[in-house]
Amino acid sequence: MKKNQVVLIYGLPASGKYTMAKKVQEQCGGVLFDNHYFYDMFEGLTEVPEEDHYKYFGKVDAVRKAFLDVLRSFYPKKRHVRYIFTSGILRGEKLPVVLQKFARDIDADFIPIELSVRADVLLARCDTEQRRKRRGKLTDKKKYDGLLKQYMPNVYHSRSANRFVLNSSDLSLEETFKQIKKHLKKFD
Repeated sequence: MKKNQVVLIYGLPASGKYTMAKKVQEQCGGVLFDNHYFYDMFEGLTEVPEEDHYKYFGKVDAVRKAFLDVLRSFYPKKRHVRYIFTSGILRGEKLPVVLQKFARDIDADFIPIELSVRADVLLARCDTEQRRKRRGKLTDKKKYDGLLKQYMPNVYHSRSANRFVLNSSDLSLEETFKQIKKHLKKFD
């Protein structure tokens, strides 16, 4: 890599964010910060009623911001690092702006990757063994269908010149990863 990279892999639940980020980490190198690392750390320590989830997410975002402040202060200056973040982002959320600023502060390329997937494919993916194994994953198809109707029109779309939008509805995991890897090579 010529310089640091801040890669944001985002999309709706079950779009494959974590799966692709893990493959990027394993095969291309990097440090992975999955959105559930921040949200799940409080699981079992707190009881958040469903109607208060937005308040909870806002508080957890403050933890992520503090984490980025520490990382910004102590990132390795003698070698280049690929930081890989995942998140489901809706329009108006601050994470993309926060990560762009973080990238500027550490002289990194900001590379947003949007995983776009048709609703029927997302519904089929929501109740898989892999998702059931991970804590905090929505696997109830009825609830997920309601969430899709609410969220699909409000998904964040990056305007970054480095963005990559990939509809992986009809692609295998390997083909999806191959296309992401090809995009990332442009910045190496």
